[in-house]
Amino acid sequence: MAAAPLGYGHAVPPVRSAATIQPKITLGALYRCLLDRLDTTLGLQVGIHFEERTSMVVEPAVPGTEPTRIEQRTFDADLAVRDRVVKRATLTTGATSAETLVIQVALSEGTSRYSIAGAGFGDLRVTPDLFDLGGFGERLDGVEVDDAVIALETPDGSGRIIIDAEIDGDAFTRLLRSFGGGEPANLELPLLSHSAVLSAGSDVTIDYWWSLLGLDEVEGRPARQNVVVCHVHASFAPMTGGEELDAPIEADPELPILEDVDAVWELARLRRTR
Repeated sequence: MAAAPLGYGHAVPPVRSAATIQPKITLGALYRCLLDRLDTTLGLQVGIHFEERTSMVVEPAVPGTEPTRIEQRTFDADLAVRDRVVKRATLTTGATSAETLVIQVALSEGTSRYSIAGAGFGDLRVTPDLFDLGGFGERLDGVEVDDAVIALETPDGSGRIIIDAEIDGDAFTRLLRSFGGGEPANLELPLLSHSAVLSAGSDVTIDYWWSLLGLDEVEGRPARQNVVVCHVHASFAPMTGGEELDAPIEADPELPILEDVDAVWELARLRRTR
């Protein structure tokens, strides 16, 4: 009778070589690895910049044809975060041929207050959900990285870690939702290209770009080609002194009490048209 494998009566599967095991890296793991290098005892200064540029070319067009129109819109958020709570926020929106709008949101003694263009503070009934630091990292965990190239740059002698992350199209879509919290705008258009880069030095940054192609038709024939190019830059830097975050902010009784941040934007747009 043949002896049982290894004498235990059970076959032992071959051990997989480490070279055959494909480790899974996520953008969240890379982000946390870089963020852990910062001293966030006093809080974080978070900056988010979004830019969308749409170039329109009338069809038929030959290569090198100049766009007939270029439209651009931007959004910026400067946030002071302590204990994962947004204490202060300055939000700015801009667009081609439109006046820039600036609002502020502040948490003072448990109450949310708003300001439009720095003209005093009024009360908000609903505390806005502007940015969830923990939830942001968790959503990045769902973005798998296929490959990453890591470099060390020293333009000023300090040394900065640069990570060029390779992400497939489906994972990149999840990355867009990490900032937008839902379906990103214009994603029904074909994705032409995309890239993502992380870096760390005295702060941590995440940059990603993507481009989309749209084609307008008239009576079934191409009439206009739209190329949409977008860029998001997010930065995370340790705060060096956050005492001003605890200073109370008095509400101006002359300002209306608004329901939420959407109502603040609506009032800001209304004042712009006057």
